[in-house]
Amino acid sequence: MPELSCTVRRTGDYESRTEEYEVSYAVGEATRGLRIKYQAARAFEINAVLDAAVEVARSAIAAAGHDPKGPTDEALAKFSWRTIQSAKYEEGEPKTSTLGL
Repeated sequence: MPELSCTVRRTGDYESRTEEYEVSYAVGEATRGLRIKYQAARAFEINAVLDAAVEVARSAIAAAGHDPKGPTDEALAKFSWRTIQSAKYEEGEPKTSTLGL
């Protein structure tokens, strides 16, 4: 079963209220990435980040030749958010999660 891999690394000032991350998605050899920035107190910023993450994840899935409609938007957003949160306090150390397609 193919897997979508998400690797997140926190960048920027770790003490700032604005959180910044590098996020990359991979399915086999196909990889896509994005940089995100948001304030945790602003739900609209988080929603915009998650929408962008879902689009990039779908792009990686499609580039690998798999059905880009695979996981739902909600499943991809939750997967991305959990991976982002796992990297929050790692001070630059990357964290990787996988999701079966």
